[in-house]
Amino acid sequence: LFLNPLTQLGTLTFIFTVVFHATNRANQPFILFLSVGLFPWNFFSSATAHATESVVSAASIIEAAYFPREFLVISAVLVRLVDFAATLLIILMAFLLYGYAITWHAAWVPIIFLLQFLFIVGISLPLAALNLFFRDVRYIVGVFLNLWFFFTPIFYSIDSVPAKYRIIYELNPMARFVGAYRESLLDHRSPALTGLILASLGALIALSVGYYMFRRMEPHFADRA
Repeated sequence: LFLNPLTQLGTLTFIFTVVFHATNRANQPFILFLSVGLFPWNFFSSATAHATESVVSAASIIEAAYFPREFLVISAVLVRLVDFAATLLIILMAFLLYGYAITWHAAWVPIIFLLQFLFIVGISLPLAALNLFFRDVRYIVGVFLNLWFFFTPIFYSIDSVPAKYRIIYELNPMARFVGAYRESLLDHRSPALTGLILASLGALIALSVGYYMFRRMEPHFADRA
């Protein structure tokens, strides 16, 4: 439960601090800067990939009985909460180890997480349905998540991105979530209101559209299971 995230965090910290001499704008310990961006991303990536497989994995149950099929996707995301809770403990231990203060602004974390959770469920619903009809969707999702990782400011600061490319990050919901986590935990301030509103709208739009698409495809699940 702890070994994989610790190994990943340690490896990336070594590569970017020792090999590439990476720093961040606020001169915070790089391992804290990295962990606060990496672990929410890992939850997003693993939950989305796992949820994409959820309907296909339950094909026999779908044929046997009727129940709200969206519960398959939601439960697949909820399962990954255990991993996310473990990574939060790692972040807490890292903060204590480096003597970095945690202020009341950390109270924003549950709100940011809820928005991220809704966003994940929203994009996972249609992906899970499509994966039942086209079994290669899971591989496309894997490739897309790998590309998305590098276009999200996890091991670098968005301030280091040239202004002409900032639009990519403005349109990236995960960039907003990572930025909000860092503002509340590392910068000791409330997340920017504009960014939070846009993140909320993005999560609600993803959930609404995703649920609509899922329900449109749901009547044909039994034929494809």
